[in-house]
Amino acid sequence: MGQFNMTQPLEDMKLDKNMVWLLVSLLSSIVWMVYITFYNSRLFGCIITKLANRLYVRGAYFKIGSLNVNPLAGKIMFRDVVYVCFDYTVRVQDGYFIFRWWRSYVPKDVSEDLSHSDTRLSVMLNGFEVHIYNRSDLYARLEKTFGLKPSVLVPTEDMNAEEIAKFKEQIMNDENQRHISEASAKIKKPRPEAMTATTWRDLIPVIKIDICSGRFAFGNRLTPTTLSLCVEEAHCVYSTKPAVSKLDHFMHFVKAKVENAKVLLAPSPKFTGMVDEPPRYMGEGFVVMMSNLMELYFYMDEAGIVPEEPVTLTLANGDVVEAAPPVWGIDIKCGKGTDFSYGPWADRQRDHLFKFFFPPDYQPMSVTKPPKPGDRREVRSFDISLCTLNEATIDVLFSKNKETNAVHVNIGAGSYLEVTLPWIILQDGMATKVTGQLLHVEATTSLQYRSLAECETLQFNVK
Repeated sequence: MGQFNMTQPLEDMKLDKNMVWLLVSLLSSIVWMVYITFYNSRLFGCIITKLANRLYVRGAYFKIGSLNVNPLAGKIMFRDVVYVCFDYTVRVQDGYFIFRWWRSYVPKDVSEDLSHSDTRLSVMLNGFEVHIYNRSDLYARLEKTFGLKPSVLVPTEDMNAEEIAKFKEQIMNDENQRHISEASAKIKKPRPEAMTATTWRDLIPVIKIDICSGRFAFGNRLTPTTLSLCVEEAHCVYSTKPAVSKLDHFMHFVKAKVENAKVLLAPSPKFTGMVDEPPRYMGEGFVVMMSNLMELYFYMDEAGIVPEEPVTLTLANGDVVEAAPPVWGIDIKCGKGTDFSYGPWADRQRDHLFKFFFPPDYQPMSVTKPPKPGDRREVRSFDISLCTLNEATIDVLFSKNKETNAVHVNIGAGSYLEVTLPWIILQDGMATKVTGQLLHVEATTSLQYRSLAECETLQFNVK
């Protein structure tokens, strides 16, 4: 009975063929488990990085640190994703995709309201960062307009001869591709995707995107400050629904709930120009806007084709009007803990950023030609709407001789601001419209006489 539990000294063990196979199998299992656990996803990411940069990526750099695929759960996990090009950089610390392939496929028309469908694709991004620092295509057009030699994208001294040769070859390829795209853009054809009844949209009608610790930055070392939009958490839903006009195909929209959002102007690293000190620092820089909770609604019509005969609509009062153009805009609702800060210093930084990303070409502006029958309908304006759901504060800061004064304004819930940015040029030019209303306004100053103004309603209209 006691023969089943006994030990044998290591010296008495026979190293025969079976023992060798046992040791080899155990060692192979250990090596395989270590590889699968720690190195398989990294090796897979390295292979994808090499293939993508060699076959698909041109004039840019793509990297993925690790990639893990689970077909049974429909999950793709990734880490350390980087995409760098001449104009912007996208970085993701880690995240995953979940494609619910087991859900039944129901064919639908793209013009239907797909927002109530089941979510088939979910995306989670942790440490998501987008940095826009250049507009090389725009500056290339300016060089061509002014008759200058191309100098926006030039090889650096750190490149060797082979890299410089590849760089110049890539620039030539990009230039040829730009000419081809410009020539093809003159012949406007409807996209087959928008004309077909079934596309990938009925397969993936709703996409949910969760972002943890996101940042969107605009600026570089040539601008004194960098505009940074930071969010702690963002929960977004993308889908489509019927367009405003029947002449358009459908409307894209994104609903987002953002927690602890902050818009700030931070000093640009390696900026060598004259330093303009802000009137107030809060953490990384001058905070323009902050809110504990925000609701965003972005919408954009998928433009249709201009019909051969004009389409008119008859209103309830009997008036006959033209069909509405495609709409494009964003609605912003600010919740509790909303603060706005502005002033002459912040406006100077806005001017620096605007001149860099939207440089003037000093050419006479021509009236936008209306699209012809068969062309794609055009958006006429971009609409921005901002309202406060709770009480908010507005600080207008002034600084002189390093002494800061401020105008502090308290506004009530229901205050709103609407901005219409024109996207076409009419016969009388173009003008930005700003309208708004502030409720329960109480304005004070930092001077000796603190009380400045009080009113129940303050309406304004600027054009």
